[in-house]
Amino acid sequence: ASDVYKRQLFYCQNQEDILITDITPPPIEPITLEAAKLFLRLDDDAEDTLISDLIQNAREQVETLCRQTLIERPQRVTLTPPFNRVLYLNIAPIKSVTDLTLHLTNGDEEILPSATLKINLRAAPVSIQKQTLGLWSWHSRSDIASVTVDVVAGYGETPDDIPMPLRQAMLLLIGQGYEHRSGKDLPGIPMMVDALVMPYRSLKL
Repeated sequence: ASDVYKRQLFYCQNQEDILITDITPPPIEPITLEAAKLFLRLDDDAEDTLISDLIQNAREQVETLCRQTLIERPQRVTLTPPFNRVLYLNIAPIKSVTDLTLHLTNGDEEILPSATLKINLRAAPVSIQKQTLGLWSWHSRSDIASVTVDVVAGYGETPDDIPMPLRQAMLLLIGQGYEHRSGKDLPGIPMMVDALVMPYRSLKL
């Protein structure tokens, strides 16, 4: 599995696409190799590479299911038009917003200083709008191809920072992936995984 992955999410409000990309891959996984092997009752190292891939795949699945970032890291959120006056970042938990860039149809870029933005990190989802709305803001311009927002997101830097139900959901997915490691007849997401991640799913506006 690739270190850098992309997840496609959707705004319900106006159907604009959101692409979330890792700027820097997570330095560690929420489940250690040792913990996964203990869960799977494996004693030898013969399948360590496979188990490591299953851990990463499980993390990506859980992050997609609940629209949250587990291990803290820099990420980039790309939004495409149409835009509202307020941009909603459908990803959680966001610790900080570091950059907002307008990508123009002619290939130019405009970086908006944070001092010109009103960023509400306490909102769910996090919202961004101009301090002073004007005709040139993103919602009324036709020359903007996309907007990228660089953020730092995640529960923390260690597995212990991540809620236990989300780690349990990962273990169930790792177990399912290992059981069906041949790649044939891979079933859907287990109902227990859905139940575990349900309370952590981010709101969509």
